[in-house]
Amino acid sequence: MDGGTVHGVTLTPNTEEGRELLSIEATVDCLDLFEVTAIDGYAASLRAIAAHDRATAIEDYMDRVGVNYGTARTIYRDSRTWARALTPEGRASWLSDILKTYAPLKHYALIEAMREFGEPTT
Repeated sequence: MDGGTVHGVTLTPNTEEGRELLSIEATVDCLDLFEVTAIDGYAASLRAIAAHDRATAIEDYMDRVGVNYGTARTIYRDSRTWARALTPEGRASWLSDILKTYAPLKHYALIEAMREFGEPTT
């Protein structure tokens, strides 16, 4: 991936040496590498985009608040657990520009949960 765009999908190599070689090739080409489990290339692309967006949201939170990755990841997981525990009506009621402005990581977790449950996010 480069800038959130998928440039290719490949099977994960079976050996550690093969994985390291794939990682080195991606680094040389300045690409982000995401390992996902999927049934086909299209599903793999969608999961890689979601993983990229999640990583970007966590990194943005780290930059804004000044916390380390472990703390930001814990806050993301707690926010996702919170969002998944809500009813569909509860999730819809929290969908607001105020949450997006003042708690963007929580907003991202809410959107991700809504997509997972097939709920509208607009």
